[in-house]
Amino acid sequence: MNSTIKAVFFDAGGTLFRPYPSVGEIYARAASRYGGVYKAEELEQEFHAVWKKRGGLSSLGTETNEEKEHAWWYTLVSEVFEPYGKVERFDDFFRELHRSFEEKHLWEVYPDVGANGHSPLLTELRNKGLILGIVSNWDLRLPKVVRNLGLDSYFDFLMTSSMCGATKPSNKIFREALNKAGTRPEEVIHVGDTYEEDFVGAKGVGIKPFLLDRAGKGNTVPEEFRISSLRELLDKINMS
Repeated sequence: MNSTIKAVFFDAGGTLFRPYPSVGEIYARAASRYGGVYKAEELEQEFHAVWKKRGGLSSLGTETNEEKEHAWWYTLVSEVFEPYGKVERFDDFFRELHRSFEEKHLWEVYPDVGANGHSPLLTELRNKGLILGIVSNWDLRLPKVVRNLGLDSYFDFLMTSSMCGATKPSNKIFREALNKAGTRPEEVIHVGDTYEEDFVGAKGVGIKPFLLDRAGKGNTVPEEFRISSLRELLDKINMS
């Protein structure tokens, strides 16, 4: 391995794991326990539309806490269901739904990461002496999710947008991560699945970015900075 690389930062959702089977399906199943009948695909589309309209978690602002985040998600979920009719006993429904997203069974760790709390990929990276961190636009529940998935022991730190008051692609969240890792930008690789947040954000502070494109959707990122599986990251690190 090239000795100039000392750390690897990972995005979380869409890179290490994803909602299972989908946000829309999870919402629909939870609502069905309160007598509601909804189509998962419609809720999925509405969720992404509302998320995009709000600008994601950046709309939480620079200071947050569990109460503020709970209220933010409450209004988002309300807006998602609004076109299809509100769920009965919505407050009870939302408390159950919000809490459930910390649970292991609602997340799928990608096969190229590992399974059942064991990750050959992350083990190999740690065996190389690399510092591993998660840098993600996420609320304060991320540490619980990572722990419940059995991945917490692989990472030296987690840096979320809620922890530092800035969302990717802001320089601030990446600089906070660099401080946690005790590394310079040129000593770090960041990998994530979104162009603007991960690739542009990391590159903006001098971190070497790799865009993860498992679905082969295609993009304008040069081939040498694209990977279709996290297993390819090992070769990229050796060549960096």
